Amino acid sequence: MAPSTQYSSSPASPGVTAPSPGDPARWRRISSAVLAVLAGLALVAAVIAGYAGSLVSNTDRYVATIGPVIQDQAVQDDLSGQISDQITSRMDISSSIQDAVAERSDTRAAQGLASVLGPRIAERTNTLVEQTVSKAVASQAFAAIWTDANRAAHQVLVRAVEDDPGGIASIAENGNVSISTTAMIAEAKSRLLAQGVGVASAIPDDAGQDYTVFSAPGLASAISALDALGRVAALLPWAAFLLAAGAVLLAPAGRRLRSGIIFSLSSAGAALAAVLAIRVIEQGIVNAAGGSAVSPEAAAAVSSAFLGPLSGALRSVLVLALLAVGVLYAAGHPSRWSGWAMRHLRICQACAAALTVLVLFLPGIAAGIVLGVAAVMVAAIIVLEVMARTQQTPASPAAA
Repeated sequence: MAPSTQYSSSPASPGVTAPSPGDPARWRRISSAVLAVLAGLALVAAVIAGYAGSLVSNTDRYVATIGPVIQDQAVQDDLSGQISDQITSRMDISSSIQDAVAERSDTRAAQGLASVLGPRIAERTNTLVEQTVSKAVASQAFAAIWTDANRAAHQVLVRAVEDDPGGIASIAENGNVSISTTAMIAEAKSRLLAQGVGVASAIPDDAGQDYTVFSAPGLASAISALDALGRVAALLPWAAFLLAAGAVLLAPAGRRLRSGIIFSLSSAGAALAAVLAIRVIEQGIVNAAGGSAVSPEAAAAVSSAFLGPLSGALRSVLVLALLAVGVLYAAGHPSRWSGWAMRHLRICQACAAALTVLVLFLPGIAAGIVLGVAAVMVAAIIVLEVMARTQQTPASPAAA
């Protein structure tokens, strides 16, 4: 008869006990992981809030961001087209010619000649206006007018945040931030008069309409939130630092590097999500411009000027966070990768070199970040080479 098999309820290793649900070390690990995730989210939020807060509160920063946009060909074409339309609408060339002919001769032949020549002269004049305005928009004098107008627009935004509305620029209820084209039309008018286009004198000195610099739906109703943004932007970096420090200090012994890895992964994930969200926002701005007075190309140029630097900063966070994950994992688990790395030494070194080249050509990454990543990758290549050479032991001499 086969002997019966008995299972013992006693643990296999009497010296090892399973952690209880109330084990303090277990809760420290969980709390440390939660703090690390929150620290990563706070870091990315600090980058976004800091950039947005500086644009809202710092007029010089705003002007430095929007000023170069006037050099974009799409913006120049869009702005010159709107200014040309505003000027030609003030100069009714055909009617002016017919009135001038009627004052000199009211014969049917003269009126017929005026009706034939009037539209052609008007067409030639409109073409001259468009060419003159295009040259004016591309000039340095016009760039200065653009800068001054946008400075005034930002001061309106600052006054709105400070609950002190007023000014020549305006924030519409739909969130459009506009500037007046009066000074721009005056510049074009003076150029037309200098070229002998006398009918340009009919353009009033106060002619001009609003040009929408950018559209931010809900901006008018979110002014109070923008006011709070400046205060929050100053606190978020400290919050991220304290949360990260708390995660490391709260982690049990031997798991502090893991807290750093969780923090880095959280930062990388949040930065990647923010970069993708910015791409969606930019596309939404371009799509919304299709039914407005601003061309989609000009809207894309303006949105890129505002959101491009933020996207670049977030990509820098993403690169640094992923680099930190690799460094921390390598430092905490050398036995898990050193053997594999030595067996695939040249592949690892080639990957490090390829990553360096990729970062060099990745748009929007700050020069300091690029140099830092390149330095770390070069150091990794050297360390791998040194490790490989130290593990190569010379063959022992043959016994005599």
